[in-house]
Amino acid sequence: MSKFKNPNIKKDIKKIKNADKDFSYRTVIFSAIIGVILFILSLIFNGNIISISFEDILLLDIMGIIFKTTIILLFFFFMTISVGNYKDLTGKPLNWKELFGLFLLSLIQSSLNGAVFAFTFLGLIFLIIYLYLIQE
Repeated sequence: MSKFKNPNIKKDIKKIKNADKDFSYRTVIFSAIIGVILFILSLIFNGNIISISFEDILLLDIMGIIFKTTIILLFFFFMTISVGNYKDLTGKPLNWKELFGLFLLSLIQSSLNGAVFAFTFLGLIFLIIYLYLIQE
């Protein structure tokens, strides 16, 4: 063990912590941007601005429902990651009120189509259970 202390070690540790914090903020912003893009896509397709429903062909109609549901579930997933990481950086955990708000926002997006609403509801329940089980 050396009798002389190296002052550069503390500076290196601070640089690593700052780099981790900067990376964490970038992931918050990146996942929020993806969430907003998915929200806009959801409003376009689920708000019937662009209609992708096929009345004659059942397979294409099912694929449209799956596409709309997937967009909403990905929105919920990325926004939960963004809000959760931000709350983690500020030192507070993601609470049930915020998670419930994202849950309601996701369900509102699918309110015009009953099948999309049902599949979105089931998918959101599974995502919440999954996120609850993987938390530390």
